[in-house]
Amino acid sequence: MPESALDWAGQLSRLLDHAPSAEALAAEDDAALIDLIAATERAKGRLAAAQARAEAAFWDAQIREQQRQGVPRGQRGRGIADQVALARRITPKQASDEVALHRVLLGSLPRTSELLEAGEISEYAARRVAENVLVLEEEDRARVDVDLADQLPSVTARRAGDLARARAQELDADAAVHRHQRAVADRRVSLQPAVDGMSILRATLPVKDGVAVLKVLTEAAKTAKAAGDPRTKGQIMADTLTARACGLESPDDIPVEIQLLMTDMTLLADEEATAWIEGHPLPGRVARDLALGVPTLPSPAHVAADAPAPPPEISSAARWIRRLYADAKVGDLTEVDARRRLFRGQVRRFILLRDQRCRTPWCDAPIHDIDHAHRFADGGSTDADNGIGHCQRFNLVKEMPGWESTVDPSSDDRPHRLTIRTPTGHVYQSTSPLLRRLLDGADRARAEILADEPVDLDDASDPSGRSSPTTADDDRPSDPEDLPEARTG
Repeated sequence: MPESALDWAGQLSRLLDHAPSAEALAAEDDAALIDLIAATERAKGRLAAAQARAEAAFWDAQIREQQRQGVPRGQRGRGIADQVALARRITPKQASDEVALHRVLLGSLPRTSELLEAGEISEYAARRVAENVLVLEEEDRARVDVDLADQLPSVTARRAGDLARARAQELDADAAVHRHQRAVADRRVSLQPAVDGMSILRATLPVKDGVAVLKVLTEAAKTAKAAGDPRTKGQIMADTLTARACGLESPDDIPVEIQLLMTDMTLLADEEATAWIEGHPLPGRVARDLALGVPTLPSPAHVAADAPAPPPEISSAARWIRRLYADAKVGDLTEVDARRRLFRGQVRRFILLRDQRCRTPWCDAPIHDIDHAHRFADGGSTDADNGIGHCQRFNLVKEMPGWESTVDPSSDDRPHRLTIRTPTGHVYQSTSPLLRRLLDGADRARAEILADEPVDLDDASDPSGRSSPTTADDDRPSDPEDLPEARTG
């Protein structure tokens, strides 16, 4: 019997070290392989239950600690899911959602929890049930848990969620309305990378608004096709959406600044190194044409010999080229050409280009704030070495007691480095993306666990770095970001 949770985790790790190899599995018969697949699937559910219990216990312990520290009631809970995110190597938003659902699962759905612990249902199925009863009162959650217990092992995860939502609507019609209101309040637009230099612009809208937008775009396409427009219906709809959102007749005339990062050889010498635009990869030739304001045409090898060469259509949108310098050895951005003088804006642009996304390990959210790692009030400089790009969430989290950051400027053998220490003493590190590797498509994981065990902060400090308990910059948002907290009755 393990003496502690760490003993159990150690035993589990040693057991997994002896998992069958590919060669050993190749020698097994098919029936044994199916049995192994079923056993590991059940084990995943049991491990998920153990992890959920640990997260719930950690939440409760941290709340008690924040109460002891005198943290204001409205700020209690902030930073707890962020520590879970770092430990699990997932985004803070994902960790917040899962911790909230795990607390509901363990506190309000005992039968569903038992099925998960026994490996009878998957973690995804349990999560689907929990998220669909989240808005119910404790008594109604318990009724859903009892009513579905016999059905869950024999249905898919999606069906489990549908059954839970249907029962929840029957028990509390007001809760269904509340869910809809929450969904409407969560409407948003996001951008995801797609293959071949494309992107997916996604809008989560109330159904009536989504239908209206699609109808307007469809009618525009029908009108254009009736007038002889040679573009396809889909092309017209996409171009109309872009033009109307940007307030221009042609999408190519967009005057807003788009950060396009490429090497000088790609721009001027026909090199084909991958470029990056707002964190999304783009073929070198496409990026070069975009920078020069001309359409990307097929290469001569892919054009029929007798096909007429289409004249290049030069865009009227202004193009600005800003030079960046990269360290000769490690490829880290080191400074900005100062010929375009913008007070603080020049440094801010440089940090945005250098960091690309939030520098919190595994966060990957857009940068919202450029913060002083070494406080400005304590003599910290407003320069690229002392500036860090963070998302809005972490800008608030790092003000909580126990959080500390250290930065080490780039040097001959390493890029700009950020080290974060959490209230439990765990240490995590991230480095800025290396420009050369980034443009070559070889940038590896920037995040690294520096210490799996809690460390003595006094002994672990680096005298060569700039460190201080981090605080938000002067331009931090005034409203704190709400972190999800499940109602537990």
